[in-house]
Amino acid sequence: MTLKRINTVIVKEWREAFKGGKTFWIGTVALPLVLLGVSFFPFLYAGDLRGISTEETKELFEKVSMLFLTPLLFFLMFPMVIPHSIAIYAIMSEKEQKSLEPLLATPLRTDELFLAKTLASVLPALAITWIAFGLFLAVMQFLLPSTVLELAWQQFGSIWLMTLLLFAPLAATFMTLASMAIATRVSDLRTAQLLSSFAMLPILMSAFFLIFQNLLDKPALLGGLCAALLVLDIALLGLNVKLFRREEILTRWR
Repeated sequence: MTLKRINTVIVKEWREAFKGGKTFWIGTVALPLVLLGVSFFPFLYAGDLRGISTEETKELFEKVSMLFLTPLLFFLMFPMVIPHSIAIYAIMSEKEQKSLEPLLATPLRTDELFLAKTLASVLPALAITWIAFGLFLAVMQFLLPSTVLELAWQQFGSIWLMTLLLFAPLAATFMTLASMAIATRVSDLRTAQLLSSFAMLPILMSAFFLIFQNLLDKPALLGGLCAALLVLDIALLGLNVKLFRREEILTRWR
């Protein structure tokens, strides 16, 4: 396995994906911006709270602390929506332009190909997710008293870090592998988008359940979800590599 070959495929994937139309840019830029904006809604009323006393702040935090978990719904979606768009557009573009054939004729191994394609989708998703979370914290500095933010970090800091550093990479990898498994076997872009979108449902439903049942503040449960995602990622990677047949794909895509 050589980094040079992997890097070449990553650059190619980005070049192909960024040629996508409006739907691609909506999925990778516009939708994350909208979700980031919506994540501020629960805190907009807090603009008048910066002048209250420390004791009042602590009492307020006890009443509204769960509001700090609500934005996690949006940060849970970032690493799924973005790789979904990048992976599908890259593969469908390869089908239309027959740009995969030159790669398959090189010494590039199957595991290198899938690793490069996965990184090409996961890295932008993680970058956007982490930048969005940084913007979220920066805006919170203006909306909430510093005491509230300190209390929030003490209570939910481990959850936020687990979401960003564990869940986000695992979810992005899952969506990339699921999208590739589907997109390589269908010929229509809309069909690929629809079918791969269903892959998000089990993860999102699990996250919704944890949040609405006030269970997401327990790191062990989020860790369990991450462990399940890790198993799914390994299974999907093995499935993709096992089902990948160079000659068959070349014949089918012609």
